[in-house]
Amino acid sequence: MTSPLDNGNRWAVLGVAVFMMTCVGLILDRCPALALVNESPSLPKGVYFRQPGEGPDRNAIVAVPQPRVARPYLSGLGMPQDILLIKRVAAVGGEVVCRSDDEVRTPDRVVRARSRDRQGVALPTWSGCRRLASDEVFLLGDTASSFDSRYFGPVHRDQIRGVYREGLTW
Repeated sequence: MTSPLDNGNRWAVLGVAVFMMTCVGLILDRCPALALVNESPSLPKGVYFRQPGEGPDRNAIVAVPQPRVARPYLSGLGMPQDILLIKRVAAVGGEVVCRSDDEVRTPDRVVRARSRDRQGVALPTWSGCRRLASDEVFLLGDTASSFDSRYFGPVHRDQIRGVYREGLTW
């Protein structure tokens, strides 16, 4: 009696398995992470779970890739470019945000902005008031030391990799 994997079937099964694993890998690579671990001071440290189908409304927690203007500063801190930033949406399209000197105003919050971080490194800045375009959001962390839109400005909605909620925090 012969095994069903004799006579070359073994190679066909192996080929199909490799093809399927490649397809699954490509799909997972394009899907937002189901959970993120936040170790930054922007929001409470912990695990955040993705909320499928939810839009990035004001106060939602979202994950975004590092904006281009933020990368030099973050790489100077040793942060790899592929690490997502997790922040809270402070303003959405149509709302006005302003920065003047050391103050940033959004519809619900007034926060301080620093010119230098704790190590004395200059932080990126922008100034003025602007009404966010319909495809923009303004992101703030929950703490004064958060590196967020107060330094790198608004972010396009299409950059958002998912809406998240707090799971387990520490």
